[in-house]
Amino acid sequence: MKTKNKLRKEYLRKRENLPLEFIKEKSKIITAKLKQYIEKNNYKNIMIFVSFRNEVQTHNMIKELLSEDDKNIYVPYIDKRVNDMRISKIEDFEKDLQPGMFNILEPKIKLRKDELYKKLEMIVVPGLIFSKQGYRIGYGGGYYDKFLSKITDDVKKIGITFSPFIVDKLPVDKYDLPVDLIITENNEIETMR
Repeated sequence: MKTKNKLRKEYLRKRENLPLEFIKEKSKIITAKLKQYIEKNNYKNIMIFVSFRNEVQTHNMIKELLSEDDKNIYVPYIDKRVNDMRISKIEDFEKDLQPGMFNILEPKIKLRKDELYKKLEMIVVPGLIFSKQGYRIGYGGGYYDKFLSKITDDVKKIGITFSPFIVDKLPVDKYDLPVDLIITENNEIETMR
């Protein structure tokens, strides 16, 4: 099996070469399914990543969720002082975010309250590649695995990605934590563990 680094390089190249039309079209399908899932389960406290580059586009979905009165939307940021990922609640996509680490949009400093993870009901997790067992390879910073290790099992962890980025198996380390469900434009994969 290839190493995580080899896989990361290979799939980053693959994702960089995706046509913008593909990304836009498939992102709409994936986020519509995700929204349906949120409604069906009546989740109110949701953490969702703010997409960048060629990730599944989440900006429009975040805006839609923010327009619903009964939802609390939390987005991640990197606290550079402790090199750790935290979350903050946002109310307005345009006004509450600014470019942060790696130029990814994150909550403005004045909004950062170190929100309690205990409120969360669902986390939307990014990943470059996902295995059918729910494991993922991200960008190699380890921020999500560290964050997810603090989360209780009753919080639903959902990975979203494009179907060409699902593989049968990935190398797994002891710190890697799987998601419960993966949503692609083609299907939903209840992870087999």
